Amino acid sequence: MWQKSLAFVTALFLALSIGQSVFAAIDTSSMQKALDEDLKSTHYDYKKGSVEIEDPKTFTGEKGENIIGGIAVIETVRDGIFITIKREIHFYNADSGKLLTSADAAKVKGVKEYIDSNSDNLHQKVVYWLPMLLMLLIIAVPAIMLYVVVPRLYSTSEYMNPIYERNDNPR
Repeated sequence: MWQKSLAFVTALFLALSIGQSVFAAIDTSSMQKALDEDLKSTHYDYKKGSVEIEDPKTFTGEKGENIIGGIAVIETVRDGIFITIKREIHFYNADSGKLLTSADAAKVKGVKEYIDSNSDNLHQKVVYWLPMLLMLLIIAVPAIMLYVVVPRLYSTSEYMNPIYERNDNPR
């Protein structure tokens, strides 16, 4: 009996914790689409479809409109090898389907506190492994050629021995 009641209470807590997280989810798909379109024009090196929204929060605008704010994680690629991951705060009016400018977002109640609480999360990260790999190849390929190919290329003994044996040179 004790085991059944413990299993029931555990299942109840599990169901309630999952239910709260499901109800707390904010749909950011329309915000991602709008950001994807806007970032093409503002960032020339923006990698299409790479935007993700973290820590979304809903606000109520001056006229009662639903505004979604979130940290946008943006990936930019320059020259195919220089990758940068940027984190920026963006706001989206879910009723009109448009992104808000900083001036428009500042008018909304609670936005300043949201920006202040997430200001430590805004940073830019450069991915260094690909340029470093290419620089390593610039050094490694000539070194391998010097170590492997060049000794075989200029070996006079391997080249002359068959000639001496074939001509019966008395030397």
